[in-house]
Amino acid sequence: MLAAACSDSSSPSAPTSAPPPPASTANLAVFSDPGSTFQTTDVFDSNGEVVRFNTVESALLWVAGDLFFDGWVVDGNILDEGRLYQARFGTADGQRRAYFTERVRGTLCDLSVEDGFLRIRPTSLLPP
Repeated sequence: MLAAACSDSSSPSAPTSAPPPPASTANLAVFSDPGSTFQTTDVFDSNGEVVRFNTVESALLWVAGDLFFDGWVVDGNILDEGRLYQARFGTADGQRRAYFTERVRGTLCDLSVEDGFLRIRPTSLLPP
């Protein structure tokens, strides 16, 4: 289940009970910066935590904990079927990165896994 936006009051999603097989790089969504030739599979949240998206399993991959969360259908740089989240690009410490943002406001989201649930919280930060 996806949140309505980066909101504390929304229902979080739980990881799948049986994780899909390890994703090969061929199964990972590749995000392309429209202003350059930069491409990446890594999407950073406001705290520098990395997620990836398995396009075959329609899953968000929480890299730090090796967890999978269902229901993430990527379309270009749009991260979810509800079109609430988008990968936007910026530069941190001289390195190009894709960032997990709210599609409408363009602000970074803070992702966390708490008690096995993915939580998405708003911030007022824009991609650097």
